[in-house]
Amino acid sequence: MHVLVIDDEAAIRQILAATVSRAGHSVDTAENVREASAKLVRGDVDVALCDIKMPDGNGVDLVRSFKGSGIDTHFIMVTAFASMETAVEALRAGATDYIVKPVSSAELLHRLEQIGSMCGLKAENQALRQMVA
Repeated sequence: MHVLVIDDEAAIRQILAATVSRAGHSVDTAENVREASAKLVRGDVDVALCDIKMPDGNGVDLVRSFKGSGIDTHFIMVTAFASMETAVEALRAGATDYIVKPVSSAELLHRLEQIGSMCGLKAENQALRQMVA
């Protein structure tokens, strides 16, 4: 999988990127909404680990804008400011998952694995439909 880590804190970006890279995934990073948008628009990001509060915008708004664009990226929202309202808003906007900081490496990798399995099943189902058709 190709994962984009979006967080305005350099240390968090580095830790998450290193965790994802060690698990064998390709990783890119963005430090704000503007930079993330430029990378997401390419359409090659499978999963975006996205902070909610950033200086130049809101991660939930980023999810909302890209989910409406037809780009097939799964968003896992990552925040230190957890609340039920924020989680519900993120999921309604189209986020796949929601994780509270500090993020456990095991938890992050488990959630990436779940998304990978889900994407694999989608690809297998599409291949089967094409074979039957």
